[in-house]
Amino acid sequence: MITRLSDLKLNDIRGVIFDLDGTLAHSNPDFVGLRAELGMTPGADILAYVDSLSDESARHTALQIVHDYEIQSSLTATWVEGARELIEYLQSQSLPLAILTRNIPEAALMTINKLGIDISLVLTRQDAQPKPHPEGIQLICQQWQLAPADILYVGDYLFDLQTAQNAGSRCALYFPDTVPDYAKDADLLVACYHSFIEAWNKGD
Repeated sequence: MITRLSDLKLNDIRGVIFDLDGTLAHSNPDFVGLRAELGMTPGADILAYVDSLSDESARHTALQIVHDYEIQSSLTATWVEGARELIEYLQSQSLPLAILTRNIPEAALMTINKLGIDISLVLTRQDAQPKPHPEGIQLICQQWQLAPADILYVGDYLFDLQTAQNAGSRCALYFPDTVPDYAKDADLLVACYHSFIEAWNKGD
């Protein structure tokens, strides 16, 4: 099922950037457990919290905890239903593809290699300022020599939507279950990637 919330026309899109965890792969860390172990408020930004720690020892410990959670989730990664077919379809249309993730490189590459995700351009939080900062999209657009407005960012969380907005790109929000409150600000709501492929094939 596809819900259009703007004047976005898929035929106008000239490149697609994907989030990784929860968008292409079931590889999200246990964020509830991670925040609890770090002593954080539920729902707070984990990376911002770690960066705010002034004590070097505490910050190092927190980074190690985050690292371990990310690696563990990548070890058990599986495909999101329809994601592999979506990538193959977009490649058949000769659209450039990239991945922009808040993951560390090690965890991202573990997931990508485990599943055989056929996307070579991958930016992690060590390659660009982490989402929702737009730098990652900007760097990819520079490499592709495309304007951010010609790019569709596909993600499953608020940070993905904010990143696209901050960069001036379009956003497709993937949600297989409950629609989040912030979904109203996306260009396109995608509940099923197979329906997304059909919509793209029709040029909707």
